[in-house]
Amino acid sequence: MPAVAQEASIIADQGSGSTAAETAGGGAEAGAGEDILVTARRRTEKSQDVPIAINAFGAAQIESTRTYNLRDLQQLTPSLVVTNTNPRNTSINIRGLGNNVAVYNDGLEPAVGVYLDGVYLARPGQTVFDLADLERIEVLRGPQGTLFGKNTSAGAVVVTTKQPTFDFEGGGDVSIGNYDFRQLHAYISGPLTDTLAARLFVSKTDRDGFTLNHFDGRYGQSFHDLNLRGQLLYKPTDRLTLRIIGDWGRQSSFTASSILLGAIRSYANGTNFVNNYYDRAARLGYTPVPADPRLRTTDVDADPRYRMNQHGLNVTTDLDLGAATLTSVTAYRAWNWYPHNDGDSTSLDAGADFHQSNEQKQVSQELRVASNGDRRVDYVAGLYYLYQSIEAEAVNLYGIRAADWFLPPTTNAAVGAAALNGYNVVSHSRPVTDSYAAFAQTVWHVVPGVDLTTGLRYTYETKSGYFDQGATGASLVALTPAQQAAAQTIRSRYGIANYYQAETKAGRLSGQATLSWKVAEPLLTYVTYARGNKFGGLNLANITTTGQFAANPVIRPETIDSYEAGAKTTWAGGRVTANIAAFWTDVKDYQTTIVDIERNGVSFFTNAAKVRTRGFEADLRAAPTRWLSLYASGTYDDARYISYANAPCPIEITGQAICNLSGRPLPGVSKWAASTGGEVRTPLGLTGAHDTEMYLGSDYSYRSATNTSASLSRYSAIPSYDLINIRFGIRTLNGLFDIQFWGRNITNSTYFLSRGAANTGAITGTLGDPRTYGATLRTKF
Repeated sequence: MPAVAQEASIIADQGSGSTAAETAGGGAEAGAGEDILVTARRRTEKSQDVPIAINAFGAAQIESTRTYNLRDLQQLTPSLVVTNTNPRNTSINIRGLGNNVAVYNDGLEPAVGVYLDGVYLARPGQTVFDLADLERIEVLRGPQGTLFGKNTSAGAVVVTTKQPTFDFEGGGDVSIGNYDFRQLHAYISGPLTDTLAARLFVSKTDRDGFTLNHFDGRYGQSFHDLNLRGQLLYKPTDRLTLRIIGDWGRQSSFTASSILLGAIRSYANGTNFVNNYYDRAARLGYTPVPADPRLRTTDVDADPRYRMNQHGLNVTTDLDLGAATLTSVTAYRAWNWYPHNDGDSTSLDAGADFHQSNEQKQVSQELRVASNGDRRVDYVAGLYYLYQSIEAEAVNLYGIRAADWFLPPTTNAAVGAAALNGYNVVSHSRPVTDSYAAFAQTVWHVVPGVDLTTGLRYTYETKSGYFDQGATGASLVALTPAQQAAAQTIRSRYGIANYYQAETKAGRLSGQATLSWKVAEPLLTYVTYARGNKFGGLNLANITTTGQFAANPVIRPETIDSYEAGAKTTWAGGRVTANIAAFWTDVKDYQTTIVDIERNGVSFFTNAAKVRTRGFEADLRAAPTRWLSLYASGTYDDARYISYANAPCPIEITGQAICNLSGRPLPGVSKWAASTGGEVRTPLGLTGAHDTEMYLGSDYSYRSATNTSASLSRYSAIPSYDLINIRFGIRTLNGLFDIQFWGRNITNSTYFLSRGAANTGAITGTLGDPRTYGATLRTKF
């Protein structure tokens, strides 16, 4: 992998059809002094000249490291954390903020914005599809709301695809690997007329699973992904550019339940955990699988699986007015999610299907104007609108042994069977969001080398929605009145008819100011203050809005105050870059989750009083010779609840309704994270008429321990882990061919994406991928 400092300069103005620079050829040909160009501030700039903490990755590095999704991207960007137990339940965090790792609710917006060719992707599940044929990826750390259409209070991930070309080109790659891995990427691009060019891209990935389901012998975590993207680029004049992008994708998987790790047998105070997982299994004559994560074995009978699809249309127009460029980005997107899960994680017919499906649609319009050329004050200003609707169906279908498994053994058998066996709880909800914004940012070149960047954003947002739940079950007429009352009490814990509506609306002002000083050509320093907002959300779940267990269906917005200081340096004629940044962020009314154990594990939102993250980041890129490139990145992030006295208690605490988590770490945030690696190359001379080289590269990433529950249960603690990837191969410098052999997680490290304990006491975890390896043939012409 060529180091970032050695990447070819690549740029296409964000949402623009005009290319400012093309890739400089093969990774080894990129000059050591070249700096990757980015559009973090909506204009073409060298990344080392931008007073923003940013990681930028060009096409060569993305392809060579096989970084085709955001979860793999975090191995190159320590400040980015992507937790993905399934596509819908995807959490994206930057510097510890974004989506709380335990929050999966359709009524809440993410704080880290993901943008694909200038279009905001409103649901995290839209980011799980294969990302390839890319120009670059930029990871911007800290609030970015004064430049981007949708509010991005914690940071942004900006993905830019390659655009159509007026010179004919084509190529792609094909890969095979263990677990019957097969992958194809192919593209073709060229002119249709003197003013119209087109590009077509296809991606197909298939892989068998690696988690054995003892019940039927199938392997879970299989993966089947198909994506198509077509583009048209129309340039009738030098001043007008029209780019139309249409994409469609589908994904399916035979999934795996979480891996059994054991069970809680006693509470933290030594009290017996009555009716724990192993007690239930023994009572029903069920033999659980061994609690050994290295075996990767589950035992479920409900055919766990998911289907997912999405499609979208993006129309981007750039009009050069001379002094400024006017840009319009109009987009429609849809994302659909259809899962099927085993509700008890055993082969017993107890929880026949527990799932929530989504059908999401969004329409967005951004209109902005950006100054051209060199001037005393550069500016960008814009208007933005987003409409989003999510139709959701949540289903809990109980099987013929539900009462035996879920209810205490002291329950009257006849009452329990009548109440829960064959009981079905189905709910529908639909949150609707309308977001309006005006934003502007200016860069005042005070004196040569000193810039003052200021920005403001006003957002007015409304959210409205409803929750409508119904329940059906066996007739209770054969029971006595007392037994009927007992059965109704049981059903009320697992779901009965429930309906409520909720709405919230607010206008919020965000802003930022950055003072930067280019002390000398190789040294840029800056300080930044930013105020960001993450808007309020809706509790669209099976909560009660009245009585003893009443929960507020409306969640207050977050307010973020961010402080940052950094320096960007370049040495040895551009062969070495070293950047550092220190940050401090205070969050008021942090949005998090409560799991209500008293009502059978229902989760809903709440606000913690105050949260703080602080730390530092460092990035080093070096290309000491033409044949060697190195990189290293690291972050220290002390993220904590500062004030959270009325927090929910973890499952191991009994006899206590509220716990004080003040001063405790935030979930999902590793205090230390790092990545390092590089590539060494040696020339082989000519192959035919083409210069050829051999290369060997490796990447290492590390994350310290963290926790994946909002209550910081001891059973949700994830140990630290590290991963090593390697690759070696032969390639021509002009890209005619590249034969690569690769391995990921070559030490076969067993590491967790999540851990937790259910109200049965079962401790389970979701594992990351085991060792994978294969070969790739890449070509272009």
